[in-house]
Amino acid sequence: MPGLQTAVEHDAEREWLWDMSSFGEKTTGVTHNIFVSTKIGVPHGPRIKVAIDPPKSFSPDCVSASVSIVDGEVKVGKVPAKLLKQVRAFIDLNRDVLLRFWNCEIGTDELHLQSIKKGQRPD
Repeated sequence: MPGLQTAVEHDAEREWLWDMSSFGEKTTGVTHNIFVSTKIGVPHGPRIKVAIDPPKSFSPDCVSASVSIVDGEVKVGKVPAKLLKQVRAFIDLNRDVLLRFWNCEIGTDELHLQSIKKGQRPD
């Protein structure tokens, strides 16, 4: 049943949306807010979500895109090229701590304290 699979995936994604930490530009250097989650209850590999519309939203229900922590590829949604460069720079600087959080090796407090590094905005 194709509709059932979509509903199951949608429910898993909605559950995941509420189990994440969010970071703004002051922390990440990315002009759009970033959401970081653990692997608990999600049917996909390590990703971060990027707020697209509105870009400064801390609501997980905003229009967003998902970008792989492993290789920086866009997995869901669309990310403008300039923003994608910022997101990839952030991932490159923070891949280790993002993966440790994803794998439930550190908690939210440690994610905040374990030096999320601010990416430099490519022009």
